[in-house]
Amino acid sequence: MFFASFSSLNAQVVISEVMYDIEGSDTGREWVEIENTGDSVDISTWKFFENGTNHGLTLIQGNATLSSSDVAIISDNPDKFLIDWPSFSGNLFDSSFSLKNTGELIAIRDADLNDIDSLTYDIELGAGEDGNSLQLILSVWSAALPTPGLANSGSGGGEESEQEEESSESSSSSSSSTNNFPVEQQIFADAGGDRNVVVGADTLFEGESLGLKMQPLDNARYTWNFGNGETKEGQNVLYYYGYPGEYVVTLSISSGQYSASDRIIVNAYPAELAVSKVQEDFVEIHNKSNRELNLSWWQLEAEGKRFMVPKDTIILSGKKLIFSSDVTGLNTHTNDASLLYPNGVEAVSFEQIKIPQKTVATKTITAQPIITKADPPQKEALKEPQENTIQTASVISSINNQDKESSMFKWLLAIFSIIVVSAGAIVFIGKSKKELSDEIEIID
Repeated sequence: MFFASFSSLNAQVVISEVMYDIEGSDTGREWVEIENTGDSVDISTWKFFENGTNHGLTLIQGNATLSSSDVAIISDNPDKFLIDWPSFSGNLFDSSFSLKNTGELIAIRDADLNDIDSLTYDIELGAGEDGNSLQLILSVWSAALPTPGLANSGSGGGEESEQEEESSESSSSSSSSTNNFPVEQQIFADAGGDRNVVVGADTLFEGESLGLKMQPLDNARYTWNFGNGETKEGQNVLYYYGYPGEYVVTLSISSGQYSASDRIIVNAYPAELAVSKVQEDFVEIHNKSNRELNLSWWQLEAEGKRFMVPKDTIILSGKKLIFSSDVTGLNTHTNDASLLYPNGVEAVSFEQIKIPQKTVATKTITAQPIITKADPPQKEALKEPQENTIQTASVISSINNQDKESSMFKWLLAIFSIIVVSAGAIVFIGKSKKELSDEIEIID
């Protein structure tokens, strides 16, 4: 009786939804939903069987113990799952698997590897890269818009929620009929805020929606129009602009018979970034533009290795960011580094400025004789000036001769005067001596 009750308890956990072939690249974006339709059970030691392997379960958020009517998501990559479904707040487990797009056998097993529930899906059931998932609805597998974390119609708790919705709709319709001015029910779309992006760089566009009761819609269809002729589907999409400009981006949401839209303005600017400095222990990036830029998922490359810049890394206008080699793990001792767009295309690279050595050249200059070619004389025009020149030269020559003769005369006169004075002095001295001798009397 004990083993029978244990098996019966575990058998109440079922696989309720499978997302095996997502639009575009589905690497890491596949997931499986399980639902507990019975009593509480701890699944922390359970396994997810796929491709002949029993994959372990690691709790990321929520509880490992599922209460009655609780659901849980087993994801190949929780980070990518939360990007695709940012409003999900339920039980999330990490595992490692890759679902085949053509179909295969999958199962949920307990700690003793007993199959609790299994499913062999096939592409003929639907949900092959069309935006839908396979869902267990009223015990039948059908393709429908994905509802991760919510109970599907026909599974545990589904009928009650469906009845509540019907009663809510009937009550709202009856109340609106008594109003003179009925308010039409509607859903709401939110495309986020206006933004500046860099040409060539992928930007994450995240959409949100609210239902009739102002609750997040988990089964809405999101269509993005990027204002340049291109469209994409998905709640969160990556997109880049190839040319600068100002674009109006429109998000359209549809859920059943309801639809809504929202729009934002996106300015795409050329990348005015530079790898301004590269040292052995860091790389410096300079934002030369007059606006701040978001470097989410850009890449630094050096010697064949790359470092991805984390999401929401902002570089302010006119400022610089330094990425240490301790953080990036890049070896930049060769002073060689490049900045790449998120898609891996090179945006800018560092160029080492080399200053050429100056070469001093000597040049020997040989003096050449200067030959002045005189214009032929004009006989009539130059005759009078020539005569004046000759007369002037004659006067100057005469003056010079007179000066010379006057100078010689002065010298001769001076010499003659000196001779006369000298002779007079001699005569005077001789006379004085004679008179002196006559006056002297010699006494014996």
